[in-house]
Amino acid sequence: MSRFVTTLCLAASIGLGFAPPNVQSWLRAAIRDGFQPGVTLAAAAQQSAARQLQLRFVGDAERELQSQISNLKSELSNLELHLRREQLARQRTRDQNILALQRHDDERRALDPLPLIVPQVVEANVLGDELAASWRGGRLLNRGKSSGVIEASLVLDANAKLLDQGADSGLAADLPVFAGSCVIGKLQHVGHWSSTWVPLTDRRFAGRARLARVTKEGLIFGSDGVLIGNGKDTCRLTKVRATEPVSEGDEVFALETPGGFETPLFYGTVTRAELPDGATHWDIEVRPAIDPQTARSVSIVRPMVNPKRSAN
Repeated sequence: MSRFVTTLCLAASIGLGFAPPNVQSWLRAAIRDGFQPGVTLAAAAQQSAARQLQLRFVGDAERELQSQISNLKSELSNLELHLRREQLARQRTRDQNILALQRHDDERRALDPLPLIVPQVVEANVLGDELAASWRGGRLLNRGKSSGVIEASLVLDANAKLLDQGADSGLAADLPVFAGSCVIGKLQHVGHWSSTWVPLTDRRFAGRARLARVTKEGLIFGSDGVLIGNGKDTCRLTKVRATEPVSEGDEVFALETPGGFETPLFYGTVTRAELPDGATHWDIEVRPAIDPQTARSVSIVRPMVNPKRSAN
């Protein structure tokens, strides 16, 4: 059968070769039109197969890529979680080590010793002239006389400013009198209930002092001297050698403070500093930070035995 079909097709081809041109054209058109649907169908099938193959292979690659990305994200998240746990563990270990060191130090650290002397601030009022005259005249001392306690004669006889606190409050002569942290004088005579005091501008006042210069880093203390009242409204700072630097605006502090009192006590400010030719010491004028004549209430710091020490 196949030979017959082959022979038939061969004979048709030979016959077509000898056919007239118009017949050949007609036959070619007929054959082309007859095979056109098959060719179109074959091309469509080929394109469909190509798309299916592309979708299959590309889709598999994309799915594989997405799977790899998801796995990488999961691994990264696990690594971050692991790292965070390690950091927390190291932090806990570090905190435990620090706590152990602190406990070790606390066990070996000596107890802070309590100071033997501590300051006690006694508040006092400056008695006015009329009240001071009544006190000195004995018009307010009847109860004291009747109980056998009389005021000290030095206090009553002195012509000086009076304070309403005395030995019964633990006061003693030469303790500084100040307002705030500024020294304005010192106690002169101390009676049982009252005391006299000398303002730092009085000629009878003398106290050790030291210069201080204000800088960006704070106070820088300089040389020492002696502060003396001039009898008016200022003081003189003496015994400061010519080799020491002194300038207007320098501050002057008390060199010594009552026992246990750590805050420097302030006298005032240098308002004039001159060095005459050939002089070996400065001529320094100091204006008090607070005018003692205007003070109506003052404080006196007295040293006392630390009650915590005495309790122990």
